[in-house]
Amino acid sequence: MNHASWVGPPGDTLGYPVPFAQFIVKTEQVAIALQQVIAFPQGCSLALRIAVRRGSLDGTAWERILGRLTGEDPGAASADADLKLGVRLPDGSKATTVDNAFAGWTDPADWPEPPMLSQVGGGSASGDQSYQGDRELWLWPLPPREAFEFVIEWKSMGIDSATVALDGDAIARAAERALPYWE
Repeated sequence: MNHASWVGPPGDTLGYPVPFAQFIVKTEQVAIALQQVIAFPQGCSLALRIAVRRGSLDGTAWERILGRLTGEDPGAASADADLKLGVRLPDGSKATTVDNAFAGWTDPADWPEPPMLSQVGGGSASGDQSYQGDRELWLWPLPPREAFEFVIEWKSMGIDSATVALDGDAIARAAERALPYWE
């Protein structure tokens, strides 16, 4: 295998799903749900669904939020009030999609310090009144068998912190059921 396991899900393995389907955040304007976890021996993929309604936001504020969510404003510096996604493991270690070194790395042979959480896929649709998006996150390495937390913060949308517990043991058992494409 020529794939650094911290980069994302392996391309030669069928991961095993752990159904989850739970809202992490649900307000008048924002709904964020974790739909499932796909477990691999090296780590796990977390499938998120994000929905946002414009509500009473003025045009400028709505365009700024859409630009941040869709990545159409890539030159903008990350703001403290932006959407942040992360995990908190039982040993106290943390990883977020905003504080990992992945984006600037050029050599997959240079392994980062674990744990690491990266966005590795997604898609979205938006208009003048709503946004719907999917995000695929990669957590490396495979989390421990103990329960751990998935954390969301989005201050500009009134979400200081929201957490949901994930079953590390169920994820580890699912990883044992992942199937290689070839022997």
